[in-house]
Amino acid sequence: AALREAGLTRRLGVAPGPANGFTLDFIDCLERHGELIDWAMLILNPLEPWPGELALPAAEAHGVKVLARVADYGGIFHDDLRPGDPLGERDHRAFRPAGWIEAGNERLERLRPIAERHGLTMLQLALQWDLAHPAVEAVVPTLVQEAKPGAKPVERQREELASLPEELRLTPEEVEEIRRVGDNTGCMALKGGVPDHEGDPLPDRWTLDDELRAIAARWEIDPRGLQLSAG
Repeated sequence: AALREAGLTRRLGVAPGPANGFTLDFIDCLERHGELIDWAMLILNPLEPWPGELALPAAEAHGVKVLARVADYGGIFHDDLRPGDPLGERDHRAFRPAGWIEAGNERLERLRPIAERHGLTMLQLALQWDLAHPAVEAVVPTLVQEAKPGAKPVERQREELASLPEELRLTPEEVEEIRRVGDNTGCMALKGGVPDHEGDPLPDRWTLDDELRAIAARWEIDPRGLQLSAG
């Protein structure tokens, strides 16, 4: 509030990360300071609905607009990242689990008929899915040209983004179908307050305290759903 009153900014936002998680901590922030927050930036896309979707009801209830980031799922929805394609030595995507490009492409093909039905590119399908959530006000994919001959240039990616249809074309049934295809629940160890952290707090990970458990109960979030699946 002081920043706004001093004329240093017109809007205030919160962006948990950079890694995925901080779900209950983010909701705690909204409950404490929601009247001061205009925007929140969360990871959300058809192949990463978890855990971002869990925080959307709280954002909507507190009138906080969500900007969905990584909407392209590491470039998969640009539709030219294929198994075997090289990733640069300093490319952060190289730290993703082995096989993520193969699995992402398999799911991409399962979603392609929905995109074709509505005259959308795969990137536009991902953006439309994000925007179908009432709390999501804006989307921001990462524009990156792959390091291979014939890769889709950033200019074409930008054109797809700019030509995204204003009207939402997906039906509620299609939104849910896409979510089922991309369900990633329990695929990684999340950051923030989580039930599967043991020992002393780390800079980006700690155990659930009573306050965070109470927040989970208020928003009907099962804390067990915030941990890495055994399988």
